[in-house]
Amino acid sequence: MESRDDPPRIIDLITSFGSKNLPSGKHMSKHSTAASPETGSPMSSQERRLAASRLRPTITRTSVLNALEEAAPSCLDARQMYRILSTQLDSVTLASIYRALKDLWVAGLLVRTEGAHGRGFYTIKPDGTDAHYDTLRCHCGARLVFIEDEVLREHLRSLAYEEGFAPDKESAYTITMTCTECRQPRKGEQ
Repeated sequence: MESRDDPPRIIDLITSFGSKNLPSGKHMSKHSTAASPETGSPMSSQERRLAASRLRPTITRTSVLNALEEAAPSCLDARQMYRILSTQLDSVTLASIYRALKDLWVAGLLVRTEGAHGRGFYTIKPDGTDAHYDTLRCHCGARLVFIEDEVLREHLRSLAYEEGFAPDKESAYTITMTCTECRQPRKGEQ
């Protein structure tokens, strides 16, 4: 029997189950380099974001991030994501999509918004956005646009003070309205 990489000890796998921190660095080493060892190509921006968040760049996670990036500024729910990715990947399941979305959201890479009937919609959080972010949001939850206008932010803060609110340093403002897609009548509703 040839000597290959030592398989992880079963106790290491059991104790690290559900934890983002792996018991040793050897399991992560293949993904922590700047280039992919198989192809020699540089890591994609999604793989770098995952590595920076200490998440293993699985096919499902990188595919979810790519699909959300292509859909921006629209948000996608898990079922829409499954319909998109099931045509591209053979091994994807709805459960793996839910798991990837949860992991990415907990890691702070995604923003989750509530849509109609409590459906969760997701979009990629822009780089450099910390805990607070201002957004324009559609009632349906399927569209979210990030606002990076400091003048508008200060104006909203001053309005809040005038009305008796005491916004803290990292307040986030969400302006909810109806997007043009939701305003257009659907077939048969005219």
